Amino acid sequence: MIIAIDADSRDTAAADHLLYDLLDAMDQPVVACTHMVSGGDRPHVAVSLTSTADLAQPVRDHLAGQNVGLAITRPGASEPELAGPSQLVRGAYVAAVEAALGTAGRAVRWPGHELGHGVLPAAELRTRCNIDHLEAVGGQPVADDAMVDTCDFLRPLRRDGRLVLQLQPAAGNVLIPFELQHQQQCCADH
Repeated sequence: MIIAIDADSRDTAAADHLLYDLLDAMDQPVVACTHMVSGGDRPHVAVSLTSTADLAQPVRDHLAGQNVGLAITRPGASEPELAGPSQLVRGAYVAAVEAALGTAGRAVRWPGHELGHGVLPAAELRTRCNIDHLEAVGGQPVADDAMVDTCDFLRPLRRDGRLVLQLQPAAGNVLIPFELQHQQQCCADH
C-alpha cells in the first residue's frame, strides 16, 4: 500500500517534519520518501509512505482537520483513493506514482536506515543500510574500500527502483553525503 500526502510543504525540512510526525504515530515498517512537486503556484514537496500494512485509517486520523491532499493506492485496486483540495490531490498523486514506480523520491526512512552511523567502508555501508548504489558527485563510481562518514544523516534518492546515495569528497580523505542535515542556503549571507 502506498499513501501519498501533499501538505504543501515548502521544503524538504518541512516535509521531513511531516514524515517524522506520521512515523511517530505508527508502529509499522515503512519506506518514507519526499517528492518534489512542480507546477501550480510554486514548487513544493509531498511525501509518500509505502508499507505492507494498511495504514490508511491511522494516517487519516492523524491528519484529520489538516488541509492536505491524499492519494491512497492499494494492491489490486484499479484506481487510487483521492481526497482533499484538488491542487494538493495532484501533488499527492504525483508522489504516489513516483513511489509505486520507484523512479523518484528522497528516502527518509527505509529498512536499514537506522544502521547508517559513523565512518564505514562503502561496501559495508551499502550492505548494512540496504543502499543499492553509491555515487560520487558527477555520477562517479565509489570504490568498495572508500571510507564514508555518514554524518549520521543519509538521504538516498530513488532511481530506477534502486536507492542511490550521492556522496561528495570531504576533509580527511573521506566521502560524506551530498545532502547534509544542516545545509547552508545559497546566498544566505546577503
